[in-house]
Amino acid sequence: MITDYAVQFNHKLNIGVATIVFNWIIRKCASHWSYDGKITKLNILTYHRVGESYSAKNPKSIYWDLFKQQIKWLNKYFTVLPLPLALELQARNELPPRAVCITIDDGYRDSYDFIYKTLLDEGITGAFFISTQGLIKGGLWDEEIYAAIFNAPDEVTELYLQGKLFDISSFEKRVDVRYQLVESTKYLPLKQREAAVESIKQQTQFNKTIDKFLSAEQIKEMHASGMTIGAHTHSHPILNKESNSVALLEIKQSKEILENIIEQQVEFFAYPNGKYEQDFNAQHVEMVKSLGFKAAFSTDWGILSDQKSEGYKIKRFTPWDETELRFALRLALNYRKK
Repeated sequence: MITDYAVQFNHKLNIGVATIVFNWIIRKCASHWSYDGKITKLNILTYHRVGESYSAKNPKSIYWDLFKQQIKWLNKYFTVLPLPLALELQARNELPPRAVCITIDDGYRDSYDFIYKTLLDEGITGAFFISTQGLIKGGLWDEEIYAAIFNAPDEVTELYLQGKLFDISSFEKRVDVRYQLVESTKYLPLKQREAAVESIKQQTQFNKTIDKFLSAEQIKEMHASGMTIGAHTHSHPILNKESNSVALLEIKQSKEILENIIEQQVEFFAYPNGKYEQDFNAQHVEMVKSLGFKAAFSTDWGILSDQKSEGYKIKRFTPWDETELRFALRLALNYRKK
């Protein structure tokens, strides 16, 4: 019996020692990789939706318990900074080791219910990039598709869109078709996308108002609590699919609406979908500059090391791992990217 206890104790001790050593290694490596002897580097994480719990309707969304764990891991291994401060320090090459910022795109209600409240609990701030049409409609176009499909009557078993027939005769098929339709309509110009969404709503007999977005009062509260509020266009279009006049209006409208809400300049912008050249181009970068933004963010993976060349298409990243050490290690390794 004593021998068994001794074996168990030694086993737990070995695991504990190994964990401490591995934690130290991750911090040491992240500190080394975040400063190459000349330049301090900034890791910027990007999130979108966070669900209260795992949902079969939306299996690709991160759930709240995991998000809370990830924020705790960030606080444990890295130095989490407010976005404006981090950009100022990086420009002066004065970032602390393992510097990280948190950004959240789109502006859905879960940004307030789960993300904002978690950040407050952990004593850190994030930057929220908001597509302002959601304030008017209660959600963006993708949420309209989601609501239409999952609220369709059982007798509606098919959808026809863009020359294709989609089977929605079961729950599993509706989950799959929802993602297919979002992807197939994402790259349509705004007017065509609006027509496609309206067709889906008519075929599914969906005529309800959705209520899934942040309110102006919630945005005010978040801003007053130290969160950064940034623009993300008005209707969340793919800028490369729009004329220059429409693209400029989309960026400008989002900025102005948010400035009226928070009664302060909106200084940062995130490109919808966010892949440079695929989703936006150099002309859109110049538009963002002309409107007075201080920096803008893509969804291309990488780190920020040079604001002079990359300050208006700053790369971001989010580890997808669900275990602590893998999450921390993957984020640490991201400092090695360009």
